[in-house]
Amino acid sequence: MNKAQSIQLESIDDPKEKEILALLKEDEECIYGEIIKRTNLSYSKGKELIFSLISKGYIQYIGRTTKLS
Repeated sequence: MNKAQSIQLESIDDPKEKEILALLKEDEECIYGEIIKRTNLSYSKGKELIFSLISKGYIQYIGRTTKLS
């Protein structure tokens, strides 16, 4: 089982972080701007949450796409 399958969304406190992870769990890869658009976040808040998830090791940023690690 890879990490994408084992993430327990219930253990994530921030509802927008959960939303981003659920989106990536569904699509596996997503362009950075598409995540922000689909979650109705401002650019700065989206960037903040995505970098938070990267620093926690839940997702990876590779080139122009973000994906679950």
